[in-house]
Amino acid sequence: MQFIKRFFKLIVLLTLLITAGFSLFSFYLWLKSAEPITARSDDETRSNVQWLSTEKPLIFAYSPSRTRSIRVLSNAIFQQQLNLDTPINYAIEYSLNDEQNKPIKTRIYHHATKLTPADDEHQIKQIIEQREALHVSSGQSFYISSQQLEGVFSISLRLIPEDPNVKGVVVRVHAKTINNAQDQDSAWLKLPIERRERATNYLSLGVNALSESEMSSAVAFKWLKLAPQGIPSIDFKSDILYETLPYNVVTYDFSQQQLNLDDYYTDQHLCASIKIEQPDSLIFTQNNTAKIDLVWYDLHQFVAPKTVSFGQYEQTTQFITEPLLPGLVTICSTQSTLTNWSFKSMQPLLTSQDGFYKISETINARYTLEANSDINIELRAPRNSQAIVVVYDINKKEIERFNVFYDGETSQFDRIILDTTQRQLTKKAKALYLRVGEKAASLEVISNQPALIRVKSRNSDFNYQRTVCHTVCEETPDFYNIAAWYEQQADNHYSFTDNDAYINIRVFEEPPEVIIEDTFYQSRELFSVLPISNVALINSPKKYFAPLTEPTPFNYEKVQSHLLIQTSAQAPDTIAANIVYQENKNSAKEIDLKDTDFNNLTHIKTTAKAIYQNWQGPRPWIKQRLYKLAANKTLTLNYPSLRPKSVVVKAYSSKINQPVILNIAQSARYQRGLTDEYSLKSKRLRLLPSALSDAFLIHPKDSTLYAYPAITNQITSDIRAINDITLSSDKTIWIAILEEYENEEQRIRWWNDETL
Repeated sequence: MQFIKRFFKLIVLLTLLITAGFSLFSFYLWLKSAEPITARSDDETRSNVQWLSTEKPLIFAYSPSRTRSIRVLSNAIFQQQLNLDTPINYAIEYSLNDEQNKPIKTRIYHHATKLTPADDEHQIKQIIEQREALHVSSGQSFYISSQQLEGVFSISLRLIPEDPNVKGVVVRVHAKTINNAQDQDSAWLKLPIERRERATNYLSLGVNALSESEMSSAVAFKWLKLAPQGIPSIDFKSDILYETLPYNVVTYDFSQQQLNLDDYYTDQHLCASIKIEQPDSLIFTQNNTAKIDLVWYDLHQFVAPKTVSFGQYEQTTQFITEPLLPGLVTICSTQSTLTNWSFKSMQPLLTSQDGFYKISETINARYTLEANSDINIELRAPRNSQAIVVVYDINKKEIERFNVFYDGETSQFDRIILDTTQRQLTKKAKALYLRVGEKAASLEVISNQPALIRVKSRNSDFNYQRTVCHTVCEETPDFYNIAAWYEQQADNHYSFTDNDAYINIRVFEEPPEVIIEDTFYQSRELFSVLPISNVALINSPKKYFAPLTEPTPFNYEKVQSHLLIQTSAQAPDTIAANIVYQENKNSAKEIDLKDTDFNNLTHIKTTAKAIYQNWQGPRPWIKQRLYKLAANKTLTLNYPSLRPKSVVVKAYSSKINQPVILNIAQSARYQRGLTDEYSLKSKRLRLLPSALSDAFLIHPKDSTLYAYPAITNQITSDIRAINDITLSSDKTIWIAILEEYENEEQRIRWWNDETL
């Protein structure tokens, strides 16, 4: 009897356990009902979409200056499962609005769509709302061209249902924008390979197809996902057009005040800046009457900063600045102010964003590396922060570990844009560099405190080339700028995006720092390797803050012809007094004042095109020895003992408007471990003639000379020992090599100046 009772108790207990287990399993299936039909993977990108209303339209604002076309992607949501071959119709009414959101013109676009098949052979689309998976149609899209967008500042969308089976329609809107103007030839290479493949497939089809030259050198356009009413968290997130779905359907609360994403925000803590590439004026509007301060900076630092004046433009709400030369304009205010900017020349005014991963105690950033590559780690973190950088081999075995300590200083220009569109202060970026070995396969950055990091990489032998000029750099189809560093996507990128830990920071260039050097530049003698040399007179302006120095006999001043006799009479007998004069643009001569007479001076005064003297007054013209470097000849500078702080190459040409391609390479032993500085092994530079410097040879028959920007090759702290530096030019040029040392050389040499 006892046995039977126990048996029945066991049956009842098992029944209860089975019932409870089944209930729990059913609850689990219910919880998982909105999960993707296919297995979740790290490559999956979830995308936010918005419901279209039949009454209140969704308004999408965008930047007219940088947008070339608009793409509207939509998916119909069905009430129930339908036959796959049954076409369902719906329409989208779109209005193109002016700056006050008033419709300029309205059009209707009709779609016919079908249910997406749910098998593994097709990309599975799934719409999720409140954890419920809805029936979704295949995606449809239409485009609004640049011709239609003239004078348009926003687009509004409204649903016109044409079939009772349509529960609703969800949309995404993308703006086709130009990549960063400073980086349009290299931005393509920065993208992850998977994204390049997707974009190549997409941009080579239909109305978005690019030319062969664009595809071979760089993709000039990218697609930014827009958000209704300028809501961020989409516009500033990287977007892959061919997402692996599901979509999450979202709506927005428009009751909170939103700040326009294209506007420049300034307050007592944050300034902004605009870089001007060519002479122009700036036009801006302001959302209040707060006082703003505009300051222009010469990026070459030959001219001191100056306050920029401005006045009203064509409309009462618009202002225009005075004409500005190339440089940097900073925008500051003591009150919270939004300003919107454009160039008078209608050149697009672009802003740039940098993507950072927010690492913390709960999530680290992991990267796959190429062996023997160089790594650039940018870190933004609060004061007294510490991070750990670990390098692994292919078997995940630790090779190296480095501790990074950082006292973060708050940036006055860079800012984080929050999901509420408000701007948030961030720290300045600290750059660290690491050269990994042949066994390196991956890298991890760890921190117990929240920190923002970005990792870029390059092969140490990878090409680096750029155009160098003093004013406007003209682009040519045969020379593309290639950046030094290329951003790496973290292996766990999607974990960061899922946890809202991928932060985009809007960055602005800061004014150049004032650095007064206490080093000396010495001209290198090259007679043994470049036997042909000559002496030139060069007008080389100094930085505006450079301390005044006593002129040497090699410094000259231009003197007016009618004052030559009077000036010569004041020449002291105790120092060398010379005159350099140009008879015409092809002839220049030098005479010692002791070896001439009144008649000769009178002849020079009457016939000379220009005259220079070296004994009185401020004397900006510098007498310097130049050496002729033949085209494609390699010049090697050896450093067996002395180590300069930098090597400066000053180049000149006898032909007008002649671009010169200069190749510079260095042989050195480099430091292991993390360093604060990094030196490129080789550079290929395209030099354009300088409008800031004037020069001529002191030669009776061939004095014509045109100056180029000087190239400074820093010998940085990551170099343990420098062996040699080699350089060559594709054209025959005149050069001077200046070396920077801590101590001044005792021997008298030609006066040297590194400023140009």
